Amino acid sequence: MFPRLIACTLILAVTPGQAQELEKDRQEQLCAGMQINRYLPNDTYVDCISDDYAIEVDFSNKWAEAIGQSLMYAAELERLPGIILICRAGEDESNCLKHGYHIEQTVNWWRIPMTVWHCGADDVHLADCRRVEYMQE
Repeated sequence: MFPRLIACTLILAVTPGQAQELEKDRQEQLCAGMQINRYLPNDTYVDCISDDYAIEVDFSNKWAEAIGQSLMYAAELERLPGIILICRAGEDESNCLKHGYHIEQTVNWWRIPMTVWHCGADDVHLADCRRVEYMQE
């Protein structure tokens, strides 16, 4: 019984770090050519900054957090908000599509001008991802 408890504890201890590392790796790939992980005066870190966008990079299941973070970064930097939404390897693609629909529904309801890049598990460059612009008038 005791060895099983140790094994479960080790799995739980390692798994979150691995997920963060993967997100960081994907961030570095998808934000190539942009400023990455820049510290802001409001004590936060924006994932990617381009000339036009302040971008949050996150896995698709964290779509709601990504909206809020991208809006806050954009306000702080006076840029447009952007999200790079990543579908994890092995994740059911229908879940990723559902998460993308939640973003679409939210930004359309609130009329938020935002760009979202939907990236698959195998997408290495931002140009490989599907780009959707929500520009409200």
